[in-house]
Amino acid sequence: MADIYRKAERTVVWLGETTVLEDDRRAIVNATERMNFRPGEREWSEATDQDILKDLIGFKAEGESRELGRRRRQVLADALNRPWFTRAWVFQEVVVAKSGIVLYGSLEMDMDIFVNLLDGVCNLDLQEVGTARSMMRPSKGYRPMFAIREARFESRNGLSSAYKGRFLSTVWQAMGNVEATNPRDKVYAFLAFSDLEAGSEISPSYELPVRSVYADATLKSMRSLRSLDALELALKEGDSSTDLPSWVPDFSRPLPSLPFMTHNVGSSNFCASRKIPCPDPTGPGLDKHTLAVQGRIISTVSSICPISFPTFEPSQTLHDSLKLEHIAPWVLSHPKSPQDHNTILRTLLAEGAAADDTSDNKNWDSTEALQVYRNGPALLEAYRAGHVPAPNRGSDSPAARALKIQYRYYSWMKKVSEIVVRKRMFVTHDGDLGLAWEGIREGDRIGVLLGSRTPTVLRKAEGAAWRFVAQCYLDGWMRGEVHAGRNWSEEAAESFVLV
Repeated sequence: MADIYRKAERTVVWLGETTVLEDDRRAIVNATERMNFRPGEREWSEATDQDILKDLIGFKAEGESRELGRRRRQVLADALNRPWFTRAWVFQEVVVAKSGIVLYGSLEMDMDIFVNLLDGVCNLDLQEVGTARSMMRPSKGYRPMFAIREARFESRNGLSSAYKGRFLSTVWQAMGNVEATNPRDKVYAFLAFSDLEAGSEISPSYELPVRSVYADATLKSMRSLRSLDALELALKEGDSSTDLPSWVPDFSRPLPSLPFMTHNVGSSNFCASRKIPCPDPTGPGLDKHTLAVQGRIISTVSSICPISFPTFEPSQTLHDSLKLEHIAPWVLSHPKSPQDHNTILRTLLAEGAAADDTSDNKNWDSTEALQVYRNGPALLEAYRAGHVPAPNRGSDSPAARALKIQYRYYSWMKKVSEIVVRKRMFVTHDGDLGLAWEGIREGDRIGVLLGSRTPTVLRKAEGAAWRFVAQCYLDGWMRGEVHAGRNWSEEAAESFVLV
């Protein structure tokens, strides 16, 4: 099916009829024609395009302009609620297409421009009214729209071929955001993106139980990539209806918390296991619902911070999102833990792991990040007062340029702070500071598993078996650092069986 869409000159997406007023249709089309964004790009130019979008939707306007803007937002929100966005099998038709147009009643638009228009309006809507009052966020197509944008950008620009893990990455982007009558199609509908090596291909079989389909896809991905990246997707609430093993992702549901490799599975800068590939995860005598891994236990969760992060609210300040002033006293109360705010902030943000572009966190500077965090209120005040120049708009004032750079960094930190949602900070018996899924418990063990880019939280099961709990950020252990008395090596790796 995917080959048909790849060879087609143009794909037409029909969202259905709608009663868009001619004035609104003209305003939406005119806005996109004035924007700098062009097909093949990921985002619009922040300089002029955001101003155009603000005018279109009446951003923080009053009177008649506000009512016009609300009406146009509603037009786009209604588009996002169309069933097309949530159908698993149509994901491939829009992602691999050379070009495409969207037809929505009398509205006709290039596919890439339409998706990025929705993206831009969603962001502004959240900034102005927050999640609770947003027209766009509750729509069925909100998350699928982002998944389509990312997958299409990678496909068009050849990024998906630059790293292994395209299949896992695509499944993750659509995970829980699309619907299928048969839960097996949450895997089978994305086989067009499979990059698994010969011998590890996934063959559709609707006779197999769902748990076997999901376990088979996970196991073959691990074996083909010689990597445990799939564990990033195995985070579960604990009420999975498919009775899955702990290490198998529930592809039918969205992840309850962002993974530490949020842009592309397999493209993280972390390398906790020093890029040592995982051995064949199918051990002798093990069934297909059991995973054989190797590594070393490096510590134990000693204390978990009581401060939680239940949601991410784009309209909040960075201080409200991260709660550093409340968390720092808890961390500093542990004598063995790092006694500086730089490390706490670096751990809270996992070095910017939630960045759209993983290159953003290569030059993480804890000192600069802390300074920007502390200057946050002043930066916001300067922005509201119009003292921060818009991106791509030059200024002769060195002070204004400095404000622009700091505000851009502040905005980036605000964006990547979503990584903390439904996670907790913890301290190990050895004083290491970490961040992990809120379902961790005191006494859980932290291990470095061969083939895993991040340390792994494990919990003892019956007998010699273990259960996977979560991947974690553990400060000082993300790049295979050497620790006196707790060092590990491939030769000294122990075997673990995950159930």
